[in-house]
Amino acid sequence: MNKPRIIFSSALAAIITNAFIVIITVWAELSAPLKDWLKNFSGHHWTSKSIFSFLLFMIIAALLYFLSSQSGENRLKRILIFLLISIVLGVIIITAFYTGHHFQLF
Repeated sequence: MNKPRIIFSSALAAIITNAFIVIITVWAELSAPLKDWLKNFSGHHWTSKSIFSFLLFMIIAALLYFLSSQSGENRLKRILIFLLISIVLGVIIITAFYTGHHFQLF
């Protein structure tokens, strides 16, 4: 088992999954049909988002592990920094969206 490849593929899968969660969360709040479809899929829209996020992460992480080449230390540092930045941006976007939604700005 190649630990640098696992770290790299997991971090990149987490970045993609994070973007998916942010997009689907905002989109479902703005689109009643999407939110209803998510509710009908598993009983609750958050449960459906969790199932899809888990599957997306696992599939992408596995694909990237087998498709990526060796990851150097600098490459790992960059992807982990980008992961941290994407998480912070995701938190800011969702917080700003729900704050604006609460104050009926849109």
